[in-house]
Amino acid sequence: MPKEVLFDEETVLKKATALFLNKGYNGTSMDDLTKATGLSRSSLYNSFGDKHSLFMRCLTYYQAGEHGALSDAVSNIASPVKRIKAAFRYLVDVILKSGTGNGCLIVNTTAELATVDKEVCEFVFRNTDIIEHLFTQWVKEAQQQGEISKTFTPTAIARHLFNTYVGLRISEQSNPDKKFLDDIVKVALSVLV
Repeated sequence: MPKEVLFDEETVLKKATALFLNKGYNGTSMDDLTKATGLSRSSLYNSFGDKHSLFMRCLTYYQAGEHGALSDAVSNIASPVKRIKAAFRYLVDVILKSGTGNGCLIVNTTAELATVDKEVCEFVFRNTDIIEHLFTQWVKEAQQQGEISKTFTPTAIARHLFNTYVGLRISEQSNPDKKFLDDIVKVALSVLV
């Protein structure tokens, strides 16, 4: 008979995710994870597998939370241009409210592991595709409605927007100042005229 699970999986993922965000994958030990989650090594291994398996679960958990929050932030906005602008306002607000300077787990992981870990690399590519596709759809819609010019292709604009979005998360770690971030957004979104 399997052992009964005596902990809330989402709570464990939330704590482990916060730890990975704070210390990175390589900077986080199994001892750190047991302290942060309150679980023994055997419970972590039995429930989540090894450290890498837990980390991949944390990435997926983090991604779902980030994508869900972004979707909520723009869900009631009909204009695609206003949706794009709201997405960037939302991100600047998240950065300013965070106050930790930790950045984004996915962006940090890209820099730390994407070139050396095939599974992480595949995750990062999938995440990029999701966000780029979202921006592409909004830009296509905006161009069809005449809200922005067709000087650039929707894909080119989407890639520019994605690059800026990621760059804001990197800037969070060095200069999370509202004026600094607003200047980046203003220039980045100037392609939408």
